[in-house]
Amino acid sequence: MSELATTTPLRKFRGTIPEAHRASLDTRIMWLWNQRFGTVQMIWKNSGDVLDHTAATLVLQAIMGKDLDSIIQLFQRIEGGPIPDDEVLAREEAAEQAMRV
Repeated sequence: MSELATTTPLRKFRGTIPEAHRASLDTRIMWLWNQRFGTVQMIWKNSGDVLDHTAATLVLQAIMGKDLDSIIQLFQRIEGGPIPDDEVLAREEAAEQAMRV
């Protein structure tokens, strides 16, 4: 009789943020937000880059702490933050004028 061998899948997570996403803290946060939790943990644990570590810390605190203020801060950084109504109206007026010309 042959015995069945049981194996556990080996999961390898990235240990660094790719160079293409290291332009700023915000680009790092955006990249990390779209990764698996294990990847964020590995980058926090293994990365020697201060900004990588900071970005991973912000994401981990928001997720693990279930902290709404931290999650809002992340979304504002990812989406570019709020824009005052006056500025939105000025942009719309400028776009309309450009279309008329």
